[in-house]
Amino acid sequence: MTAFNSIEVWLVALAITICVIGGFSVFARWCGLGPAIPRNRLDRLRVGMTSTEIVALIGQPREVRHTPEGHRQWIYGSRMKRHVLMMEFDSHDRLQIFAHGVPGAHRRTIPGEHT
Repeated sequence: MTAFNSIEVWLVALAITICVIGGFSVFARWCGLGPAIPRNRLDRLRVGMTSTEIVALIGQPREVRHTPEGHRQWIYGSRMKRHVLMMEFDSHDRLQIFAHGVPGAHRRTIPGEHT
């Protein structure tokens, strides 16, 4: 009898396969559903805060961009995750607007709701 005919070898291969698939599933869920920043910090974020206050609250942004109007935008969230936090500052270094969620996600229509 060869080693490949042994039931133990096939059971070990099955267990390894299940672990790999399970690990990938957990990783995919983390990438898709995890927030860009912890909820308790997001709840403390307010329009009008300075960039210094925001860095103290949630840390440095992943990316900094500039709008055609000259406003600065900060982006938070791992490139591996779908959720991002985007914020825009006015010319006085105050948080003007922010949004947290999945970019490009389509809004579901609720039956009976007018759009």
